[in-house]
Amino acid sequence: MRYTNYIVAICLLFLSLQACTDNFEEINTNPNAQVVGSNESLLLGAEIAAARELLDNINSYNKGTAKWVQYYTNTTAPTDFIASNPREDFNDFWVYQNLVTQTIPLLERILENTEETPQPNYRAVALVLKGWIYGNMTELWGPIPFSDAQFGEVSEEEQYNKPKFDTQEEILKEVLNILEEANNTFDLSGDPSVAMNPESDAYAGGDIMKWKKFANSLQVRLLMRISDADAGFAKTKLETIFGNPATYPILESNDDNFGMTWETTIGSYSDPFAQYIESNTNSPIAITGFVNTLGDLSDPRMKALIAPASGYSEGDTYVGLPPAFDEDNPSGFTRIALDSVSQLSNKFTEAQQRNIMTYSELMLIKAEAETKNINTGSTAAENYQNGIVAHMQELDVDQSDIDTYLASPEITFDTGRALEQIITQRYISQFGQSINTFSMIRRTGMPTLDFFDIGINKEKGYPVRVGYPRETMQNFNQANFEAAIQGVVIIDNVFGDNLWFAQNAPVVQMVPTIQSGPVLYSY
Repeated sequence: MRYTNYIVAICLLFLSLQACTDNFEEINTNPNAQVVGSNESLLLGAEIAAARELLDNINSYNKGTAKWVQYYTNTTAPTDFIASNPREDFNDFWVYQNLVTQTIPLLERILENTEETPQPNYRAVALVLKGWIYGNMTELWGPIPFSDAQFGEVSEEEQYNKPKFDTQEEILKEVLNILEEANNTFDLSGDPSVAMNPESDAYAGGDIMKWKKFANSLQVRLLMRISDADAGFAKTKLETIFGNPATYPILESNDDNFGMTWETTIGSYSDPFAQYIESNTNSPIAITGFVNTLGDLSDPRMKALIAPASGYSEGDTYVGLPPAFDEDNPSGFTRIALDSVSQLSNKFTEAQQRNIMTYSELMLIKAEAETKNINTGSTAAENYQNGIVAHMQELDVDQSDIDTYLASPEITFDTGRALEQIITQRYISQFGQSINTFSMIRRTGMPTLDFFDIGINKEKGYPVRVGYPRETMQNFNQANFEAAIQGVVIIDNVFGDNLWFAQNAPVVQMVPTIQSGPVLYSY
């Protein structure tokens, strides 16, 4: 692995941070004053830690998010769509703790280092990562400690030991300011003194322009996320970005796709899916929500992302696992066994780059923007088609299959159902980015998902957030937590009132019937 030179340093950094996790005061005050190390090792450590918690990780504490968006799961055992204890799906304590104690402190140290000894590109990259992390965190939880939770020194002042919660609107708009600062900080001069060491950067290999494009494209994603909550603010900033490509370069092709590159199958920093395959006899299992979406559209991407169910002898047959069923009536299935349902493909599970944002997603965001009368410089139909083509080309789909798909009546752009078509294509193209998709579904109410009348979600519908950690928020910082959620309905940790960015969102659409049996798709 090309990052080997930094692995020992990273391990020492994580060990120094681990000592802080037993003290909730230090958890909440971000104790990076004790973090030492070069910007190179600090950056790579932060990238790895962030990827573990925010990208799909079948081995980690966020693995159930993929089940919530109905991409895949790791068991055929009878299960609720949403676990009766949602922490079984998304362990709010560990995800939050690992981000706050093992990731953000590394970035804060880079920011401190680059104030003392200017290194503009390491500083800009740290700002981008900080924005990406906090953007995800507030989209998951809503109000969280932010403005008072970013101090390097452990303070005796309760204001910082028990920080106030900022609103989601405040955090997302400040994240946009952070990304703006990063865009203005990048130094593209090519001078060796401002170069980044490629071996210290698992996301872009030290390519500064690639980082700059990601920073601005991330702004686009976040602005679209809040476009229904503050339409005027989003429109103004989006048109500024789209109208000034020299100042705000964004992703221009699949070559700009941005993500974490895992290079090995085994070891401490291995690709989570490849590692899962090494340790298990099967691949993660595809869920009906995703499989049926592809199958109903005769989508050729099925063959790239999903493996045929091995128990069917006549041709390649694809079958999704229901998102919920019980032992007495498993939703019409006569049996649930590994050979009766599809698993993820070898192409998807081999060690590779795991995307944070892609050109395909950006094109589909631009398509939606056009439907909201936001000028992107191209039409909604053009952006929509470009987004589909980009994802298919990323997956090496044959051009003849792409042409056939684009010509089909269900896919041809229809202004009468444009948003449904655009969000369905984003749902497909974001496969493997479950946290991003979770936010998209909550904002738009789409695509239509499978719903089975079983378990905790029977009366409560679709989750609107992840749970607040009891240990670090609800108990230790109780007064500020209670002030933050005053007047907000939270039911069973994950249900209740929509978050700010989704305040005007329609109800997430779920088919309210139990299917009579497996739906088979043959290619």
